[in-house]
Amino acid sequence: MKWFTNVRTVEELRKQYRQLMKKHHPDVGGNTEDAKEINSEYDTLFAALSRQEAQERPQGKREYKDTTEDKAAEDKAIRAVLDALAGIDADVEIIGSWVWITRGSYPYRELLKSLNFHYASKKKAWYFHADEYHRRSKREVTLEQIREKYGSERVNNRRERKAVAG
Repeated sequence: MKWFTNVRTVEELRKQYRQLMKKHHPDVGGNTEDAKEINSEYDTLFAALSRQEAQERPQGKREYKDTTEDKAAEDKAIRAVLDALAGIDADVEIIGSWVWITRGSYPYRELLKSLNFHYASKKKAWYFHADEYHRRSKREVTLEQIREKYGSERVNNRRERKAVAG
């Protein structure tokens, strides 16, 4: 592989992809051909790593995302949402497989609703998740606790959102 090195999980792949696209996306001064190569390698590695993770999962253990197709659909949905958010001036953050928008979202509420975002009033933030969310616990979790558990990446300006969306 030319662009990705030492990638063992889908999460590592996504992290390296975001970093590469921040440097090589045409909107930030990168080359279109390089961006296409990165996207092609990403798709190939994503499929292979998803299959590998599915095979390594213990048989009795059920995971929220059961198939490679589900993960690919989720990844595509997140990319599409980030691309649609490229023009807004608000704080956008990726936490795990969720997209959260905090400060500066009020002028864009109709756009967010049209993109299937939901408003979490206790967190005072909009969120997007590719699938239906089913709460597993009655305990309230703060946005900071979610960040600590899953890690987060802020994508605050238009160029960064375009680059991450690919």
